[in-house]
Amino acid sequence: MLLEKLSEVQDYLRENQIDGWLLFDFKGMNPFVKKTLQLEGDFMLSRRWWVFVPANGQPSVTTHGIELGSFPDIGMPRSSYSSRSDLTNKLRETLGHSKRIAMEFSPLGNNPYVSKVDAGTIDLIRSFNVEVVSSGDLLQLFQAWSAQQLEAHKKANVVLTQTKDVALARIKHCFSSGIAINEFELQSFMCDFMVSKGMTYDHGPIVGFGVHSNDPHYAPQASVSKLLEPGPILLDLWCKVAGENYYGDITWMAHLGTPSAAFINVYDRVTAARDAGLKFLKTKLENAQEVRGFEVDQVVRQVLIDAGFEAALLHRTGHSLGTVTTHGDVAHFDCIETLDDRRILPNLGFTIEPGVYLPEFGVRSEINVYSTGSGLELTSAIQTTLDVL
Repeated sequence: MLLEKLSEVQDYLRENQIDGWLLFDFKGMNPFVKKTLQLEGDFMLSRRWWVFVPANGQPSVTTHGIELGSFPDIGMPRSSYSSRSDLTNKLRETLGHSKRIAMEFSPLGNNPYVSKVDAGTIDLIRSFNVEVVSSGDLLQLFQAWSAQQLEAHKKANVVLTQTKDVALARIKHCFSSGIAINEFELQSFMCDFMVSKGMTYDHGPIVGFGVHSNDPHYAPQASVSKLLEPGPILLDLWCKVAGENYYGDITWMAHLGTPSAAFINVYDRVTAARDAGLKFLKTKLENAQEVRGFEVDQVVRQVLIDAGFEAALLHRTGHSLGTVTTHGDVAHFDCIETLDDRRILPNLGFTIEPGVYLPEFGVRSEINVYSTGSGLELTSAIQTTLDVL
């Protein structure tokens, strides 16, 4: 993968006045190294090792002498070190005249999703009079979705829309027929439906009735689960096509019975904030303007702050989508939990999901978007009207 994208990586390094990219690992503490190099299989790497990608020239591998022979062939020249002092000298030699290099590091720990190299190693590199900058955007180059993955993601979102629809229909049927149903039972019903459509997921959806809608990560349980009654209903659901495919992830709001004016007000503000983020991101990308993850959060959050809900904002605006869990490894729309300054690059997928959580109820609205080379594509259903059941 690295050699396939070498010209793209080196273009980025030169454009940003970075002399090289140092991918450093010890016993798997930096998971991005193996992902970037696509290292698979059973081989022993018990000592520190690194790959250096210069802005000009060929990348190289350095590993401990006892692992030189067992290190997998990744198409790069290999060298070795032995002692601790030899490691230091070899690192200095590897970096050469570099004055600015990228590593899996985030200044001040602002973005822990990227910071995977220990502070001592960063100190060592700095001792060579080298500035260390974040490799966050470089890592994103290796996460671009394929056309097949985009189609699989869209297929998952079709199933999510269907699941939401049958869940709301189930609620209406149970209530009108006098059939008791609790959150856990509805969750199980939704899970069975998604499986029947050929989807998979890491765990079941969030189903929050009434006051439970104000808990962003509420998890229904068989032993403790609220019975359906008039009031707010929050459904947060996700699934994916099996394999190395990306999740779809949406949140939908409904209300059993006539909602209060206060609830309608919050719903309107949340969806307006969501739409402001969508418009901001779309406009930036369509005009080929640089936009970073934290900026999207700032725009969305300000709508809700201006509406008087600052104290009720408990999480970031959105996250990138992953293949193992709903949360991915690229930029998140986050200026509050972290400061995600990674750029929104082409061929990546995200959620926009603002929420307001009051003591009586919570409201969240979540959509999925995909950054193209020339703009932004909405890849999920978008709720424009509250479902009143």
